[in-house]
Amino acid sequence: MKKALAAVCAMILAGSAGIALAAGFVPEPVRTARIDYFLIGRSQTRFGEFEFAGGLTLNSTNRAFGGLSGIDFRPDGKSFVAISDNGYWFRGTLEREEGRLVGIRDAEWAPMLNGKGNPLGAKRNADAEGLRLTTIDGREAAYVSFEQTNELRLYRANPDLSLARPEPVKLPRSATGLVKNRGLETVALAPAEGPLAGSPVLVSERSLDRKGNHRSWIVRGPLAGAFSVVRSDDFDVTDGAFLPNGDLLLLERRVIMPFGVGMRLRRIAGDSIRPGALVDGPVVMQADMLNQIDNMESLAVTTDEQGRARITLVSDDNLSILQRTLILEFIWQGPGGSAGTAVN
Repeated sequence: MKKALAAVCAMILAGSAGIALAAGFVPEPVRTARIDYFLIGRSQTRFGEFEFAGGLTLNSTNRAFGGLSGIDFRPDGKSFVAISDNGYWFRGTLEREEGRLVGIRDAEWAPMLNGKGNPLGAKRNADAEGLRLTTIDGREAAYVSFEQTNELRLYRANPDLSLARPEPVKLPRSATGLVKNRGLETVALAPAEGPLAGSPVLVSERSLDRKGNHRSWIVRGPLAGAFSVVRSDDFDVTDGAFLPNGDLLLLERRVIMPFGVGMRLRRIAGDSIRPGALVDGPVVMQADMLNQIDNMESLAVTTDEQGRARITLVSDDNLSILQRTLILEFIWQGPGGSAGTAVN
């Protein structure tokens, strides 16, 4: 209901602001404010397996801006592409000083297109949730998961992603019967040299198997098929990406009214992911409303200039004045950190 209401509000606001849904990127007037401390009022920097590396709040005069639900980076680790669950692309370049996030430049916004070259339109067709960038035949491309239609689509830059028309990606036969609005939330790309041979890996938000665990799939390759991720403590899976060591890092969210939202990161051993498996792993960071979080939905993993794994998290504000669009960054310290340790 909340997402549906947010979608209606977005359409009304876009119309009242006179926003033209024309193909192609246009400048997006984003204002940012720095977040220097993750634990509110405290200078603590270490949280589980991660070190906080700065954050931003984002605001825009474009009243349709927000709803960011997926993010990924180009090889430089600075220029990014994000998606909104109202059917938009958002791209720009993150600015860092001494490794800490301080701002965004060159921000642009564009509607995503359907197979006919038109904007996606109604929320049921535009609910983009997961994003992974790749290169196919020398061109930038993006895998995007759609939660309400429960589809995986491939966009090939033509000449950029804003003008690309999607191609449906064939899923394993078992990827049926998903719960509407609780389906294909997460798409990760497995390491090309690993046992999953670079396959997209899908994890459902809250479409559960008979034992109450998250239904998941290896889309193609020698190990294509279904597996499950253990569900615990009423957390939903909202995104995931593979770490340099081959493990799958999952972003999870829990809503507890009236206390707000919780967030955690869970690390799944990459070599445990195979058809028929039930996989689990340690909680390697956890946060609540004592921290600078909101409705955390997006996760990306990049490698910085020092060879360290950088984790970028983004929140979906549901186009609500009561929520915020946040970008948070952490440096992974590797296995052996305080796995399962709460930050507050």
